Formats: sequence, C-alpha cells, structure tokens
Amino acid sequence: MTKTRILPPLRTLIAAASAVVGLLLVPAAGPAAALTSQTGVGTPVVRLEPATVEVKPTITLSGSLDVLAPGGEITFTSTITNTTAETLPAGRATLSSSDRPLSTRKILDGWLSGASDLRLPGALDSVSVPELAPGASYGVPPVTLTADQLGLYSQYGNYPVRAYYRGGDVTAEDRSSILFDTGDIPAPVGVALVVPITVPTSGDGLIPSESLAQWTAPGGVLTRQLDESTGRAVTLAIDPMILASIRVLGSAAPESARAWLQRLQDSPNESFLLQYGDADGSLQAQSGLPVLNAPASLLYGVAAENFAETAPTAQSEPSPEPTTAEEPRLPTLGELTAWPASISGLLWPTANTTSAADLGVFAASGVSTTILETGQVASSELTTPGSLRTLGDRSVLVNDTALTRLLTEVASGQSPERSARASADLRRIFAAMARESGAESHRHLVALDRGWVDRVAGLDTALATLNELPESTVISLAAVLDQESSSGSLIPSVAPADRVTLGKQLTTDLESITRFADVLEQPEMLVGKEQAQLGSLFSVSWAGSPERWQEAVTIHNEATRTTLSSITLATTEQFNMVSWQSTLGFSVRNNLPYPARVTLRIESDNLRLSLDNELTKLIPASTTVKYSVPVRARIGNGQSVLALGLYGPTGVNLGADTSVPVNVRADWEIIGASVLIGLVVLLLGGGLTRTILKRRRARRSPETLPADPAESTSLNG
Repeated sequence: MTKTRILPPLRTLIAAASAVVGLLLVPAAGPAAALTSQTGVGTPVVRLEPATVEVKPTITLSGSLDVLAPGGEITFTSTITNTTAETLPAGRATLSSSDRPLSTRKILDGWLSGASDLRLPGALDSVSVPELAPGASYGVPPVTLTADQLGLYSQYGNYPVRAYYRGGDVTAEDRSSILFDTGDIPAPVGVALVVPITVPTSGDGLIPSESLAQWTAPGGVLTRQLDESTGRAVTLAIDPMILASIRVLGSAAPESARAWLQRLQDSPNESFLLQYGDADGSLQAQSGLPVLNAPASLLYGVAAENFAETAPTAQSEPSPEPTTAEEPRLPTLGELTAWPASISGLLWPTANTTSAADLGVFAASGVSTTILETGQVASSELTTPGSLRTLGDRSVLVNDTALTRLLTEVASGQSPERSARASADLRRIFAAMARESGAESHRHLVALDRGWVDRVAGLDTALATLNELPESTVISLAAVLDQESSSGSLIPSVAPADRVTLGKQLTTDLESITRFADVLEQPEMLVGKEQAQLGSLFSVSWAGSPERWQEAVTIHNEATRTTLSSITLATTEQFNMVSWQSTLGFSVRNNLPYPARVTLRIESDNLRLSLDNELTKLIPASTTVKYSVPVRARIGNGQSVLALGLYGPTGVNLGADTSVPVNVRADWEIIGASVLIGLVVLLLGGGLTRTILKRRRARRSPETLPADPAESTSLNG
C-alpha cells in the first residue's frame, strides 16, 4: 500500500498540482450548472441525479472532534465498504479540505446534503486501497492533523472536509465539516421555542371527566407537559378545548383537573391559543369550509346542578316566608374558553399541507399570522432570513424544521451519542447563521411537534443547549414577531387526498346538522356540539394515525345519521273514512334530548278530501306527541293518498316523509241516514195511518162501541 501525506508547508510548492488534485477529487456527475461561489473555497456545482438507482460502495468519514481550536489537532478515520455484488479493484482513498470557511447556511446545507459540490484545493492524505470482495470493508489508517496543517489560522467558521474513494470506474464519497472556533464568535442567533399543550386524539368535542382525571393525575400527559414547560423560557400553544372541558364540568370537575388549570393560569409563560380541538386549518379549508370551524356554544355540555351557588356555612334564622330557588347562572362560551393569551391571531396547521387558497380562508377567519414549515416558504436571499416572512399580503412564521428535529434529538435522552451528535449539528448550523450578514437582526422559531412530551425526556436539556451554545440564545416569540419581516413565496402543498375526502364528509355532516337544528328551540345546543366534535376530529394529531382517524370519522358519520333521523313519524297503514268529516291522528316522536318545534305538512293527491295542510306543535325531549288533523270529504267515494312530511319552523325538511292511503266512503253515512229516516217515516206513517183508520171506523159505526170504556179496552186488547 502506498501512502502519501500532503501537509500545509508543501502547499506553497504545489499549488498548481493541488488544484489538479482537487479536480480529480470531484466525482464525475455529468453536465452541471455552475453557481457563483460565496465562500472562496471553489466553484459550487449542482448535482444531477442519475436516471437509475446505482448500487455503489460506501465510504464513511468521522473526526475525533466537532470543534477545533487554534493549536488543536483532529484525527480523521474513514472506512470503505463494498456493498456491490462484484469485487472492487484496488483503488485510492483521498482526504481533502479547504482553508476557506463555508460562509452561509445555504452553502453548508448544500455541501453536507450533496445538493451542491465544491472543488476542494487541499489534499490532506491519500492512501491506496486493496481489492475488495463483495461485502468486504477496509479501514483507512487514521490521520491526525493540526489546525495549522489544515490551513486554519484565524477565521472562525465551518470548513468543508471530504473523503473520496475511486476503484476503477467506481467512486464513493462522504462529506463533513469542522467548526474552527477562534474565540471571536459573532453575536448569538436568537431562537424562540414553542411547545403545544394538547391532548390525545378523540372525537368527543369535550374531554370526558374520566380522561381529564387520568391526564391531569401525576404522570398524566397534561401534567407532564406542564412539568416540562411552565416557568421555562418557552411559549405555550394551548388547545382551548382543554380549558373548556374543565370549566364546563363546574363543581363536578376532577380535583386534579382544577388544580392543573390553576397551575396553568399561574404560569408566567408566554402563550397563544390554538384552534379549538387543535383543529387543522389547512384541512378545514381544503374540505370546503369558507371560514374555520369554531363552536358557537358549549351549553350542551353544561349541567345546571354543577353551577348552583354553594350554601352558606354560617347558621341563620329560618325565614318564615317560603323562598324560591334561583336558577344558577350558566357559563358563556367566552367564559369557558377565556385565556389571557399574550399573543393572538396565530394559526398552526399540519406541517407542509398549506395552499395559497388556505391562507385566504385563514385571513377570512381572523388569522393574522400562520406558522409554516421551512419547506413551504422559498426565499431568494443568500443568507438565512428571520422566521417572520411576508408572502404577498399574508404574514407567516417559519418553523425551522432542521433546528426543531435536532433540538428534539438533543432532548430525547434516548442515546448520549445521538444527543451529542445532534448538539454538534446544531452548533454547526448556528455557526453558519451567525456568520451571515444581518444575522444579529434575524430571529428564528423552533416549534416542537404535537406529542413532543413523549419524545422529549427533558425540555431543560434543550433550553440549556440553546443557551450554552455560544452561537445561539433563547428569546421570546414576541421578539420573533417584532422583527422586520422578509419577503418570500409560498411553496404550495395540500393534505393527502384521503384526508381531504374524509374532511369533506365532516363538513357535510356539519352542514346537515346546522340545517336540521332549525327544529330546536335552541339550535346552538346541537350545532355547538357538532362544531366542538369537528374541532377534535380535525385535530392536527390525527395526521399521524390515518387508520384510527378514518374509524373515528366513520363513527361520527353514523352518529350524525342517527341524529338526523331522531324525529320520526309513526307508521300508519291506512285510514277508512266513512263519514263526510273526520279526524285523522298521526304520532310524531322526538328522540332528541332537546324540545323541538315540528310542523306536520299534509297534501292530498286529489280533491276528494279537504283538510288543514299544516299543524305545528312543540314536542318535549324524548316524547311522542299526537297530531289530530280534521278532514272533510268533498266528493264521492274513492281513495286518496296523503303525503306527510315533518318540517322545521323555516321549512327545513326533517327527512321523515311518508304517505298514507285513505279510503273515503262518505256516502255510507248518507245511505245509512236515509234508510234510518225511511224507517222512521214508515213507522210514523204506519202508526198515523192506523190511527186515522180507527177513527174513521169509529165514526161510521158508533152504535157498536161499548158503553163502558173498560170493556172497550178489554175488547181492543
């Protein structure tokens, strides 16, 4: 094996040769578009991805240090592994770097990701690599270099390093960077940290008392969120459904839940409110809602007995006068969801699902600023702009996705090695940002994902990391919003098609319930419940559980159909009408827990019957009421079909349409009466005729009459 080491004292003698080596160190990538260099390291080029996936060997590069100080030294190791199915010929591995730092975060990201290339002029080490069988690996002997040998003298920043392997026509590379800390560190980058205060997914609309007791108990999810966040330099994004669910229970709220709420209220943290139920604004907009959903009322969840005034404990003289108990004052929607938020007008939808049309819906709903992810906002600036951006006439806050991922990894506590690696990567990024022009006025946002408390073992660790890194410091969200915004453009995206399909089912349910609720004396009881349930069903957290969400939406759809069919008309097979006027009875059942004002409409299919077409009654909750409809026959016998329908006060059809046949035999009454009258006439006529005949006979034969009346009676009997 031949080993060649090129140290900085020799670079002045072989400057031209090193440039040639740099050319050889860059793998061929086909035609590439040249970019203007911002680093002085060399010429960045854009890589073109191959048309087909090619199996290549790998080379891994690691350094003994992430940060190198003046006078220090670092040891590099690299390993080549043949991951192909063929034997690799003997080749060569080369380690190279540059003595000029990467001047911006964009260039650092492009270098590390492989999105752009740099021609590194300094070859630090070059060794021969033997032939490698499939699956075999070769460890390049470690090489230790001082800062001077790397060409690092006085300029603070990230410096690129590359390990490159070539064996025949096969190449592989690995990239890294060294942070050279001269002690002359720029002003730290300001970062605000936002953590959501939310609950596990459900479709309840109001959190059940049992769940509140569990989640606010020691070790419960809500308790752990407060344990990690209150009193720290973080901003709380609070789901107002949690506040309402505790307050709506009044005196029946679990003691642990009331204590949790008091603890939250006593917290000095900066805060803002999420959508009710932490609903996803983008999904709502793409599901057809013209404005974002919000409950109009939560009165459906209020039990009056839980808000009765507490009886005084002091003894008092009994009053001789009877007293009437006053109705308890029930809390309003505003009281149930009230929160002294330090920041208002923010919306935080699901990551990478927002379109330009969604921003219009947000604005129509009173949203002033939307939190978006890095991948959704493009910037033409070469440096890293602050998180506050302007997209046309819309304001957005950009959550730095890379910083969020690394900070979560730092605080995860799963592996000290992974946390240390993430911490080093964080410092590398902050160092690049701190070097940028205008960095001191650019402030940034890190917003932890929903469910963060299950992935973060210690938020204090994350905050300590941000404060201990020389290049970063923790600031408030208000400070991020207070900076001068920079312009950008939206990279539109949409929610997955299956989520939008289910979302449209939910909006259809809301429209149907809103129309149907017209039948109630208090429509807000039903509409408010539906809106609250949609808030929890549209929750951002459902995005990670598509199958469970589909099941929850299906259950809600079925419940909606049950509600829409809760006012019914009892089945009637047929009426037989045997008089010219009658009363038909129809039974209407209200299965809702609220009184409903229902109109029964009746239409006949012909002119045989005359009737009242509408009859309205107030049906108490869970009660059946009979509607009595007067009917008159107009013309002869036959059959009529009555079309029956139930409607709300404003004409909304309640979906209980049916028909009932009526057999009309009104002439039976006339015939019967005529026969009866005829019989009466005959009887009266017969009696009268008989009397007249008797009297006539008596006048013609008076001598035949007996002198004694008693005898006459005896003879006539």
